[in-house]
This record gives sequence, C-alpha cells and structure tokens, in this order.
Amino acid sequence: MSKVLVVDPTLAGVSGDMLVAALLDLNGKKSLLDELSRSLSRLPQVREFNVVVEERNVSGFKAKYVRLSVSEVRDAVIGKDLINYLERVGSDLSLSEDVMRLAKDVLINILKVEALIHNSTVYDVHLHEVGSIDTLFDILATIILLNDLGLLNSRKYSLPVAVGGGLVRTEHGLIPSPAYVTLEILKSRNYYVFGGPIDDELTTPTGAALLVTLFEPVKYLPLMKVERVGYGCGSKVFKELPNILRVVLGTSDELNMLSYDEVYVLETNVDDVTGEVLGYTVEKLLSLGALDVVIIPTTTKKGRPGHIVKVICREELVPELTKYLIEGLGTLGVRVLRTSRYVVPRREVKELSISSGGKEFKVRVKVCMDNQGNIVKVKPEFDDLKKVSEELGVPISKLVSEVLKHLK
Repeated sequence: MSKVLVVDPTLAGVSGDMLVAALLDLNGKKSLLDELSRSLSRLPQVREFNVVVEERNVSGFKAKYVRLSVSEVRDAVIGKDLINYLERVGSDLSLSEDVMRLAKDVLINILKVEALIHNSTVYDVHLHEVGSIDTLFDILATIILLNDLGLLNSRKYSLPVAVGGGLVRTEHGLIPSPAYVTLEILKSRNYYVFGGPIDDELTTPTGAALLVTLFEPVKYLPLMKVERVGYGCGSKVFKELPNILRVVLGTSDELNMLSYDEVYVLETNVDDVTGEVLGYTVEKLLSLGALDVVIIPTTTKKGRPGHIVKVICREELVPELTKYLIEGLGTLGVRVLRTSRYVVPRREVKELSISSGGKEFKVRVKVCMDNQGNIVKVKPEFDDLKKVSEELGVPISKLVSEVLKHLK
C-alpha cells in the first residue's frame, strides 16, 4: 500500500498559509515551523519572524490557522535576492537535496511568470507581493511538512481550483481576480480552474505555484482509502462560504505505481468508407493530438460490413476531433464517453549502439517504467531493426534478443 495525498481547493481556493495549516493538521510537527521561522529571522533584512498556530472555528468547521508575525526591511527585492535567501535558509537548516530542489522549483515557477509579465528575467525581475519573506516560509514549510509526513515521493493530486473573481487591489493598482501571475502559473501546467464562487481573490500566486509544482491536476478523487483529513483556514472571513482548504490523506494499492487520469472516448460507426479513407483518418486524428485511434471491424444493419472508429483524447480536443470525424467520415453522430484510466507514467526513448560484422548500428528503444522506476515494457523501434536486418541479413527476432541484452 502506498500513500496518496489530495488537495481540495474547490471551495475557497488555495494560498500558501492555508496549505501549510492543512498539512499541519495532518499531525505535522509545529516544531518544524519554529525552526524554520528562527532561520528566516536570521536573514539580514528580517527584524522579526514568528509563527503562531491557532485552532479556529470557521463557519462551524474546526481548522488550523497559521499566523505570521513579520517585520522586515522592505527594500526593492529582485528574483536573485529571493533565490539567495532560499539557499541561505536551506544551508542553515541542513535541508536535504530533495527538499531544496522542490523548494527552488516552486520559487522559480513564480519568478518565471513574474519575469514574463514584466518583461524581465528570473534573476532581475522586481517583486512586490511575492517578494516578502513569508513567501519563502510558505514554500519551505509546505515541503518540510510533506517530507516529515513521508509524502515527498508519494502520489499527490489537486482537485480543480476556485480562483475567485472581482477586482483585487495590488501595488500595481486594481487588477482582476485571479491575478495575472496566478492565472499564468496555473495555465503553465494545464490546471483545472473555475471562477468564483465569490468576488474576491481565493487563490494566490504562491498557492498556485505550490500546486502546479507538487500536485498533479485531477477532476475527482482518485481510487484510495481515506485515512485522515486535514483542514487549514486563511485570514479572510467570507459570509458566503468558509475560507477552508482541506487535504485528504489515504492509501492506494499497487495501482499507485501507475498514473491515474481522465480521458474521453469518441466513437462512431461507419459502413460506407473505404480502407484508404480509414487509414488516412487514423493518421490525421493522431496528428491532431488524439492519444490513440483504433478501427474495429463489425457488422451493421442489414448485415452490411462496417467499422467502429474509436478515438481516445483529452477533454480540450473533444470538439475538434468530433468535428473532424463528422466531416472526414460523413458519419451522422459521435458518441462521447468520459472515462478514467491507469497508465504507465514514464516513457523514454533510448538510443543503443549495436556492433555486428565490424559495423555499428543505432537502434532506438522505447522503455516504459512505473512510478517506482520498474521497467514495465521494452520495445525496439521496428524501422531501425528492419534497417539493420536488411543490411546484415539477420532475422529481426535475433536482433530483438540482442537489443534486450544491452538493456540488462
């Protein structure tokens, strides 16, 4: 059994402090946050940095609240400064390479978008709201708690993100919610988002960056056995809804070594299309982004021979591929089915050198692995094997055995 963590920002979005509080509610250690705050307070521009954890009642729900007491010199901060501060704290606390790698990834994801919006670079971009030291606290505290809970290398998912609406006052003046940085960060990883359900900023840039870096987007809870649920709340109080983020911790069986996602299946029957048109249709659908296309022989009404065309694709391609099926095949209808699947997550193409008869040949090999790095399937590229076989006069079956030896 493997651990699974799911973040649920569908009600009130996500911010860094809400995520820290929710993880802390999963039996995390407050002492880890105290150590981090002491290290942050040793940075030269910080006068005071303290963390207080409270139990709050939010619209009838009990939740953890993480309150920061921060006093810092608010000089102009650029990207390079925050990166240097992060590295100093990591060294001070002797944080592991894995923790620091993820923390830096989160920070860089924020800086990349800030640089894009302000036409600058990651190191030179001038920062405003995200330039505060509490940004580093949210990033480091989240990853330190995940590590302490044994979740750093577990499967982690996020449900769709509520981003709010209306206008938000920033140092740049009034801007629409979600903020430009927040929306660009979520867009960078194709995250599921929706506006509202109230006119306020619900998801912050730091919260968005933590999600896209650490959690895979899903629409629904994956197959799991729920063990614990943690609740964290933010500082804002809304009349319309409780400002709460929940995290769900559970376990999954050996299927956890595979990736879980959702796809759409498009399906139509045809009985008056030639083999050449069907062959071209397969090529065209794949070029448009279909994940897979199959043609299944069948018998249609009045005993006529026909075919079932079945396409697997992502949700965003459903309209385009449906339109092509109708126009390209002349079919009068397409069935659309939403379904879930488990897939082997890692697929790499390696190039091997094989020597035979005084010659060296390159053969591409597709290697498929699960989340634990176990090899599930190995498949040499047929065109490469065919070329070597014709030149050496060696059967392809023998070449396959030779290739597999090189992979051991």
